[in-house]
Amino acid sequence: MKLIFLGTSVFALPALKALHTCGNIELALVISRPDSRSGRGRKIARPPVAVLADELGIRLLQPEKLKEIRDVLAEISPDVMVSASYGGWLPEWFLGIAPRGVVNIHPSLLPRHRGAAPVIRTILEGDEATGVCFMVTDEGWDTGDILCTVSQRITGTETAGELEKAMSKVAAAALPGVLADYAAGILKPVPQTGTESYAEKITPEEAVIPWLNSAEEVRRMILAFNPVPGARTMNCSKILKIYSAEISMLHGSPGEILETIPLVVGCGTGSVRLLEVQPQGKRRMSAEEFVRGYRVEKGVVLGES
Repeated sequence: MKLIFLGTSVFALPALKALHTCGNIELALVISRPDSRSGRGRKIARPPVAVLADELGIRLLQPEKLKEIRDVLAEISPDVMVSASYGGWLPEWFLGIAPRGVVNIHPSLLPRHRGAAPVIRTILEGDEATGVCFMVTDEGWDTGDILCTVSQRITGTETAGELEKAMSKVAAAALPGVLADYAAGILKPVPQTGTESYAEKITPEEAVIPWLNSAEEVRRMILAFNPVPGARTMNCSKILKIYSAEISMLHGSPGEILETIPLVVGCGTGSVRLLEVQPQGKRRMSAEEFVRGYRVEKGVVLGES
């Protein structure tokens, strides 16, 4: 089976490794997004998939637009293509290059959480289960027919980073078998069923903690935005990011620091105990270290600039 793989972020790495070691797959090409500038120094950063493709010695292309490599794709003539967190729109002509189309790996139980941020939205909304869908991509936004779904329970304590990593491993383990069964006609695409929802891209404004929300909603928000963009609030006119918290039994006004050791903040209902934070311009640290080294006073209201 001749295959082309499309991917960009860390989520796609286990799938690429699985395909590389699969004996009945000829991995003819990897397509990733172009290098970009990021970070404070605006240094050139290579996509994780591009780095891994080079390490594995797989042919790699990073076009700005897929039409730039149309002739190359036609020459390769793949049997199927696989995409995982590629981050670019796949035009209609591209979807028809391979006889079996483009199999997309999507980390949610479609049609729930279609879109750009399914893992974050899964945690924000308190879902009790998630999974990986293998979908034959069509012209819609994650609307294609489903080949296979692998479900998994959620404990309610995972960060978005942890859940995404777990889902990437689930996908990689199932991928070779899914492709083999698809090629053999054992798996056939079936339309999505159920109530659809969309996991829109996270905006900077959404990362600001609304302390009027319940303690459980605030806790989920902190988990969902770990590691990026980081749930945040204001403390003494500076940004304070919060990466870990648990429910506390104390009660007080929303945003008010109720205790400093441990560091407890009131919510609309209940309160949360902060465990790991990051003051503006500094490294991540424990809440205890933050209290010892910074101006943290009982009665101060977070969120006020």
